[in-house]
Amino acid sequence: MEIFRHNFGECMAHHSIDHHPNEADFPLHAHPHCEVFYFIKGDGYYTVEGRDYPLSPGNILLMRDGEIHKLHISGASPYERMAIHFPLDEILGKDTPFAGLRSLFLDRSPGCNNLFAPKTEESAAFLAACFSRICRSAMGDAEFGLSLTAHLPALLSELRSMSASAPLPEPLPRKECDSVLPEIIDYINRHLTEISGLSELEQHFFFSKSTLNRLFSESTGSTVWEYVVIKRLHAARRMLLDGKSAAIAAAACGFGDYSAFYRQYRRVFGESPRRERKSPKPLEKSDEKSYH
Repeated sequence: MEIFRHNFGECMAHHSIDHHPNEADFPLHAHPHCEVFYFIKGDGYYTVEGRDYPLSPGNILLMRDGEIHKLHISGASPYERMAIHFPLDEILGKDTPFAGLRSLFLDRSPGCNNLFAPKTEESAAFLAACFSRICRSAMGDAEFGLSLTAHLPALLSELRSMSASAPLPEPLPRKECDSVLPEIIDYINRHLTEISGLSELEQHFFFSKSTLNRLFSESTGSTVWEYVVIKRLHAARRMLLDGKSAAIAAAACGFGDYSAFYRQYRRVFGESPRRERKSPKPLEKSDEKSYH
């Protein structure tokens, strides 16, 4: 149930609660823009690029565009959260006083340093207030845009101070047999456009295809190759939004067959790749359905 949702150009914020959450409703996904996620209550954890982050009330997760994540949630407790989605350059432009905050999203490897946990009551109260002011009901477009551009940099500035003063929380430890998964995903990220099939991963990590798919299925709900395809599609989408042609984006991101790229793109994003434009546009329905 949505308590609040507001779109402003390519930015969006929402406050939602599921009284009886079903994990099947929260599939593996990524976003075309950055996300700041605020966990209010529930029982679960988030897997980000193969690393599992525990969730406690007041925790905040940052995800940059294309960073794949999946919620693991129990239906025994209501799940409440707020989230803000925004293009990096729109709020934290390179030529603005907030440019230094871009490092929270860009100066780290995928799946690393995503989780922030306030250490003091003062910090927790300040962050909660920032989210509450952004996700405040009965706002018009102009008021929402002003609130977002005023409070989001303040929120991120607090997170940067937290990361500078103390180590960020570590991901949950994995079972010994599963501990290699983050390493496999890091390898995929480094060689995303070059991987030709599962046989390459078999030879590199000395695991069978069935074992690789089991590791991925348990953590992400997808097979290895589905994961690779989703990563490639999001990489291609970033190129399209930067003005590259669909054919160039497909080839550059490892799709040798344009028709296969086209079908996969329509399946995941609900529209053809040629519709993407560099100019700002409202959030599409195909994006909204995966914003948890």
